[in-house]
Amino acid sequence: MRETLAHHRLISGRAAENGLPGSPAVREGRELVKALACRRCHVAGGAGNRWATSLDRVVWSREVGGLTRSIEEPVEFMPRFGMGPPQIQSVIAFLLHGAARGPGGAAYQVRFAARGGPPRSVFDERCGGCHRALLAAGPAGIASAGPNLSGLLSDEYPASAPGNEAWTPALLQRWLDNPRSLRPQTTMRPVRLEEDERRRLLQEFLAPDRLANSVRAPRTDRGAR
Repeated sequence: MRETLAHHRLISGRAAENGLPGSPAVREGRELVKALACRRCHVAGGAGNRWATSLDRVVWSREVGGLTRSIEEPVEFMPRFGMGPPQIQSVIAFLLHGAARGPGGAAYQVRFAARGGPPRSVFDERCGGCHRALLAAGPAGIASAGPNLSGLLSDEYPASAPGNEAWTPALLQRWLDNPRSLRPQTTMRPVRLEEDERRRLLQEFLAPDRLANSVRAPRTDRGAR
């Protein structure tokens, strides 16, 4: 019993390096967060989109074991990254390193849809058969044949458009009109949208509160304290 109390919320392993200057674990975790594009949905280290939980607000309130399980067995709409324990520990070290201790502001955006409510989103109707995404109105899509498109038109989404460019509304429209004109080997077919559907789809990706719900990267990865 005394041993259990002594080790309660103990941070061990590579995650314990979160406060060390020049920590290799923090450095590796920073690169993994960038490579895995975690910030297209989460705020981490003071930067990112708030489509999902702000990790800066919750990481210090959870045990390392719980954080590890949330990465190993992610909730729906969160990708399975296939990281091993050392990499997961490095990610946690970086998250702890960049987050302020103590209580913060809102950590979640929770949205509910009542039966018999408004019609399904354009994304659900025209894209959701192959893709998933967290959008302004919440989760959309039912399949994973194509990439997860959460945060597609934000600065945090990987530069995966043809030519390794960032996705923009204009480029997305060209892609939907004729994918093979931009990437000849793609298996995606054209998606013919009416003008109103185009407008609504862009609004779903570009939430009206996007600027209020995104955080610019600070000068250092530690974020504001």
